[in-house]
Amino acid sequence: MTQALFTSMTGLNAGTEQLTVVSDNVANMNTTAYKTSRVDFQDVWYATKTTGTNSSRVSGGTNPYQIGVGVQCASITKDFSASSTNTTGRSEDMAITGNGWFTIQNSDGKVLLTRDGTFSLDENGFLCTADGSKVLGMDQMESLTNSTIPIKMPTSIKVVVEGTPKAKFDAMKCSELNALGSSNSGIRDGEFGVTVKVKNPDDTVSTVKLKVNVGTDVNDGSVAAMVAAMNASTTNGTDADGNPVTYKVSDYFTVASENGTISFTPKAGVESLEFNSIEEKDGGTNFVSIAKLANMPLVDGKYTSDPLNLSATIGQVDDITSEYTQNYDSFSVGKDGLVTVTYGDGSILTVKSNDDGSTYFSYQTSAGVIINDDIQNSGNASLYVDPNVLVKANMQLQLAKVLNDGGLIAEGNNQYSVGVNCGDVIYTAANINGVGGVVTGALEASNVDLAQQFSNMILAQRLVQANSQVFSGANQLLETLVYLGQ
Repeated sequence: MTQALFTSMTGLNAGTEQLTVVSDNVANMNTTAYKTSRVDFQDVWYATKTTGTNSSRVSGGTNPYQIGVGVQCASITKDFSASSTNTTGRSEDMAITGNGWFTIQNSDGKVLLTRDGTFSLDENGFLCTADGSKVLGMDQMESLTNSTIPIKMPTSIKVVVEGTPKAKFDAMKCSELNALGSSNSGIRDGEFGVTVKVKNPDDTVSTVKLKVNVGTDVNDGSVAAMVAAMNASTTNGTDADGNPVTYKVSDYFTVASENGTISFTPKAGVESLEFNSIEEKDGGTNFVSIAKLANMPLVDGKYTSDPLNLSATIGQVDDITSEYTQNYDSFSVGKDGLVTVTYGDGSILTVKSNDDGSTYFSYQTSAGVIINDDIQNSGNASLYVDPNVLVKANMQLQLAKVLNDGGLIAEGNNQYSVGVNCGDVIYTAANINGVGGVVTGALEASNVDLAQQFSNMILAQRLVQANSQVFSGANQLLETLVYLGQ
């Protein structure tokens, strides 16, 4: 009889524990990225009177005779499914669409995981959580070891942009020239026209129209090869008497590469050069428009193109008032977790990724010229970033993929530590390896289903009420037995 009292007490405890979990869920219904908890119950053990008997020729078998002694909490399980995102319009706010975790490092140096993307910049440009933990970055596609390099916005940088040194410029492939834009396909095989005006001994002016060949497979060839092809160009024509003649470019001007530019120097007796494009369908190239040679004036005895390649050095600021100092204006984060920083003059610094997953710095000047780090590992990088100022891991979010999310240990502040039952944790970039993309200007909502929680609350209340009735009934029976002895 007294066992009923103890059994009903386990029910009272179970109901109370369920009600506590429900109250925690309801309290966090508006907590950013909160994950709902659920209580799972199981029976405890049984008092076995008999395990049953086998059947015989004259009688059937009997089933086990057992009496249960109550209920216990088997586990408190969290639902880690992704919730909806709420738009905030604040660029520092971020959410993950799908699986994955942001990685952060608290003031004690401990690396934790969170889905709460309520981030902000501190006075040094570090991206931080609401409690001051630093958001971590990385420069690898995949690793089982976390990075501890924080995301850091280069808020003030020194940028020196100049023509690429001749030695490097000559060796560069034409497809690598940064003035061609992101497609790197601006200069195509073909010819462009040059109208040469030659002053004769009698002071009259003759006109010779030349076609200048920019070379074969120019996008895969070097600048030096392109210049050589121009200098070797010839044009078939006729002289004043109608006789066939071959006009050589080298008889009228020389082509040379300079610091990121191509120059055309007229020879003695040449009064002027006029550059014009040839229709591409007729074997022409858009070199003239890219180099901006049309209407180019004669300066210092030569015609010089716009820069076809610029080099840039990004270093530490030594004079805040210098023309080379660029100050932070805003930042954005792509779905792949790559950070882009915009400066006051409209220039842009970002990190981009290759098809093989490697990353490289890219700087876009206020004029729109893109200058890349060594994107093709050719040794001809045009952009140098001082590692004391910035490394690539400062500008790419590190996300984590946990094999068993249920093994995570809640630490409060919407943060989790990796538990012993989590399995492998893969640290990776966003939008790959089964990890979701990053959305800015939004936060993940709590996944609390309020209707479900109210249902669970009612069930917990009834569990407590029913077991209190059993307790009361058992107590009354004991009281009756006491009175029987009087």
